This record gives sequence, C-alpha cells and structure tokens, in this order.
Amino acid sequence: MERSFYGRGCPHRRWRCADNRSLPDSAASDGAESLDLFAGELAVDHGGDERNHEYNLTINAEYGFGGKGEAYAAFLAETLKPYIDSRYRTLPEPEHTIIGGSSFGAYVSLFAAIRYPHLFGLVGGISFVMWHDDGAILELIRQSVLSPALRVFLSIGELETDNPEFNRLANEHVALARRTLIAAGVPESRIRFDVVPGGTHHESRGANCSPKYTAGCSSRKSHYANKMDRRQACSQ
Repeated sequence: MERSFYGRGCPHRRWRCADNRSLPDSAASDGAESLDLFAGELAVDHGGDERNHEYNLTINAEYGFGGKGEAYAAFLAETLKPYIDSRYRTLPEPEHTIIGGSSFGAYVSLFAAIRYPHLFGLVGGISFVMWHDDGAILELIRQSVLSPALRVFLSIGELETDNPEFNRLANEHVALARRTLIAAGVPESRIRFDVVPGGTHHESRGANCSPKYTAGCSSRKSHYANKMDRRQACSQ
C-alpha cells in the first residue's frame, strides 16, 4: 500500500506500508492471542537530497542545510502516526510508541520526542550528533517540559570518523545531551548512554544497537525509525 500526503513535487512524495498477516511464534510466547500484542516497525524514508534539511531544526549557515525539522516532525506526529493508528490495531499511547534513528535521524528523533511528548514515550538515537546546531537541541531541552516517564537510549561509536578530535567532541556532545536531559527532569535511570568500542558511523551499527533501545519495552510497541541512509530503510 502506498499513500502520498503531499502531492506531486514534494520530497516526501510517497511512503509504503506492508501488511504482514503472519504472527511470529515468539509473539505468542507470553499468551498473546491477537495481532495487537506484537511490535510493529515503520521505517520512514527521507527525501533524498532533502535529508539534511528535513532532519534538522535549525539552518547551519556554514554548510547550508537544515530548517525543515519542525515540518518533518509534524508530518510524523500529525499525519503519519494518526493514519497508522487509525488503520492498524495499535496501542497509540506514548508508553507504547518508540521513535528512533541514526546520525541526523537520531537528532530529529530526539527533537520529535521532545516536541511531541504525548505521542512518543521512548527515543533511540544511534550515532547521535549535534555538532551542527549551535546548541539548539540543548536549549530546546532546557525550555521544554519533559515527561519523567520518557525513556532515552543514546549511543556513539568510538571511531565515528577518522578524525580523533571530531570523535572526542561527538562523545562529549552525547554525554552533554544526557546531562541536559537529566537536569530537565528525565530520571537518570531512564537514560541509557553507550559508547561503542570500535563503533563507526555506518548503517550496519544500527542493527546491533536497535535491540538495546527496544529492550525493556513490552511486545506492544510501535516503532518509527528515521534511518541514516535510504538504502537501509523501507521508508524514511
């Protein structure tokens, strides 16, 4: 099933949902008797060349990208999620809904969870970066009323790039984001921060990290993924 919400010429042109009517054996291991007791994941395709604009809240003047993050998050929250919740047998409450991504996808996922706390109760950020926004995401956290029920998973690779100074700053930025979230009211026990030894800035690391930020969530979760690269996503 494909559906366009934006019309011709829009970078979000189309997104696809695949119906999977088979219930895995593992989904019934806890006595589940219906399809609304297993997790569903929707990977949301980015707009190709528009990716860096869509995934960032502010405009980075030096590199000339960003500024469409608010509109992108609004699309997820106000158009896509309501459609999915109306079409499928979901549990729409925030405690049952995860949003996550990698790189700029991690950045926009954290932004969406802060902007729409009544929709997204858990956020996963793999290779989370904020080198480009001049502190905008931190200021947003400080100014927002965050739910103490929010759960956050952030990770950074030890070797995100071949630049040791960038890697050091990237690690410090994730640690700073964690401290800022705690200061804003998210309990320390609900934030996980991993430094991945030898981890690089590559899509393949997402497959290894995703189970960590879904661990502890029941099988009743909806998962919206904003991934690093079009090639890995079924939609983004």
